[in-house]
Amino acid sequence: MPDTGYAGLVLRDSDVGPVVASVLPGPLDGDGTRSPTLWRGDLIESIDGQFVSAAGFRQLVESLPPGTAIRIVYRRSHSPDLSAAVPRGDPSGEIREVVFALERRSDWTGTFGAALREGSHLPEAPEGLFERVILQKAEIAQVIGADGGLAALTGRLEELTQAVTDHNALAWVINALRRPLSLDTVERPLGEAARHALGGDLSAAVSLVDLALDNRRLPDAALRLPAWFSPLAEEAALSAALAQARGLVRHHKDHATIGSGQLARSNIAAIRRGIEADPILSHLADLAVESHAHVARVGAAHGGSSPRTDLPPDLREAVTGDVLHFDPGSDGQGPLVVGGPGPNTYDMSRIARVYDVGGDDLYTYGGGEIFVDQVIATSDPDAPAVRRRVLARVVIDLSGNDRHVATEDFAGPATGVFGVSILDDHQGNDVYTSGGVLSIGAGLFGLGILIDRAGDDRYENTGPSSGWSIGAGYYGAGLVIDLSGDDSYLGEKLTQGVGGPRGFGAVIDGAGQDLYRANGPNYPSAYGTPAVFLSMSQGFGYGVRGYAMGGVGGLWDFGGDDRYEAGEFSQGCGYFWSVGILRDAGGNDVYYGNRYSQGSAAHQAAGLLIDDAGDDTYWGMTAASQGAAWDQSVGMLIDRGGNDSYRAGGLSQGSAAQQAVGVLIDLGGHDRYSANEPSQGAGGSNEYHHPAWGVFSFSALIDLGGGDDSYSSPGRRNTATVRTGAVDTANPPASNAWGLCSDE
Repeated sequence: MPDTGYAGLVLRDSDVGPVVASVLPGPLDGDGTRSPTLWRGDLIESIDGQFVSAAGFRQLVESLPPGTAIRIVYRRSHSPDLSAAVPRGDPSGEIREVVFALERRSDWTGTFGAALREGSHLPEAPEGLFERVILQKAEIAQVIGADGGLAALTGRLEELTQAVTDHNALAWVINALRRPLSLDTVERPLGEAARHALGGDLSAAVSLVDLALDNRRLPDAALRLPAWFSPLAEEAALSAALAQARGLVRHHKDHATIGSGQLARSNIAAIRRGIEADPILSHLADLAVESHAHVARVGAAHGGSSPRTDLPPDLREAVTGDVLHFDPGSDGQGPLVVGGPGPNTYDMSRIARVYDVGGDDLYTYGGGEIFVDQVIATSDPDAPAVRRRVLARVVIDLSGNDRHVATEDFAGPATGVFGVSILDDHQGNDVYTSGGVLSIGAGLFGLGILIDRAGDDRYENTGPSSGWSIGAGYYGAGLVIDLSGDDSYLGEKLTQGVGGPRGFGAVIDGAGQDLYRANGPNYPSAYGTPAVFLSMSQGFGYGVRGYAMGGVGGLWDFGGDDRYEAGEFSQGCGYFWSVGILRDAGGNDVYYGNRYSQGSAAHQAAGLLIDDAGDDTYWGMTAASQGAAWDQSVGMLIDRGGNDSYRAGGLSQGSAAQQAVGVLIDLGGHDRYSANEPSQGAGGSNEYHHPAWGVFSFSALIDLGGGDDSYSSPGRRNTATVRTGAVDTANPPASNAWGLCSDE
């Protein structure tokens, strides 16, 4: 978009005139809801002396150059409600006015709305396994062609995917809304690739990243790296880029907005750097495999050697215990150590590569970059060596009950920050801990992969500074792949499979009785609900609302009786143009979540939970869970078998509101459904977009098991298809149309 004027003010037309919907960072210094002058819900009387609609205001601002002064006269309600789902203007409110100058659009907008990546190809969305069944039931319930019914809704959602763009848009995200009744097709290829990665081959893990991020391998990627990323980058340029990216992640660990003032400007600049991520990811994908293979070869060659006694002093300070081989680092590679069979300690802020043959070892990870001297071939034979930043860090540990401890933010284990970090542990009951942000299989403009092949392991990222951990990607990818054992995954917020903008984060667990917990105590409810915590975890896709489309967050568990505990926004949940996936392939599992959990989504996103087998228990507290969607989104829960128990608050168990799609499908067993209204195939209101779209939501609970099922909502019964909802002719936007509950 041209560098036109920018106000950061979003209006919404209402029956009393244009109303302030959002006040964004920019010339008005908004925080999303309010500024020092304008607030959400203020009624606009005039702009430069004229009445202007919401669309007219957008056109006016985009037609004016930066620096143009704008005068707005508005009314402030005597009892303002800034948290109202739909802002309401007050014609009797106090008259006020504000005059401000437009600023440059490029300073205050991210990649959302920018052109797609060059050569982007968004393939057609395939038909899913349940689309025809859903349409069949919808036909019986007569909601497909109803006024503003399913056919009109899906058409509008497809139009929406064509109308919005983002340089970092992923096909998985676009197709989720393009064909919402086939959401299962988004998971299928990713799930197959995740299962393949459980073979322990690093190449398979990298292929999964390529698939998830539509990562095209660029043969000249090293030549196309941004100047601030290159191994030979000036430290000042690198430091500036690092500070910006780290600031963005730290901010979004604690807040749902972009910030305000200079903080917002810096965060937006970091988002715009995401346009340069393609060659970085292509370069790092190849570098990961090459670096891991090199360390494995060196370790195999020297793993049986006698301990060395001639370690340089700086290396001896970084390692305790026997060292069988060392390389101080050359030709762009960081220091390498082959550790002996006994206990060792490694300071990974000073060592880039480790091959350890055994023992109960301790690895500590601090911050900072590692540099090595490298002679660059030039025509001057006396040219001095240059400092080269080390891009690859690798740890291969063959056995022992090891501990990996991150002592700072943006540090390992397996944390790729503007680089690649691989940790491959072969055996032992290991512990991976961090109290900081971005760690334990995480990538920020980088790639972090942790593979643990055996043992009962513990992954922990907790505390008031924790987040973006245990399989998290932000303009990059982070994976935790655990092949076997009874494992514990403990976090609080933004953990256990989180995909941010142009990001892919995943936990892939092969077998065992596992515990996944992300439920406080340091991050309170986003809605102020007492004793409830904000999670954004366990298969969570996250976009920066209004600034950058999100990525894919996934959690795949392929066996065992598992327990999932989380708070708000969790367990297969998407937020703002992203996809969240949780799939459990077997076992008698327990899912405990709160608002927006267990196959749910909000604000143009998709969330999917699939459980393949077992007698499972689902408990979604407060509201919006178990196949629930809000605001042009799609949420789906698919349980393929077993005698299952579902318990939830309102807007749950196949429920949608604000032009969304919410579906729960259960394929077998004697099931119990208990929830508050609206639920079990009934939806909520549709005030957000009905004036513009003229359509309603679609809600469905479909039980195909043939068992003796029970429902708490009136009118639901075995062997019957019941239509739910109706159009309120007196107030159509408030209607709860359309939905169905079908039991075979």
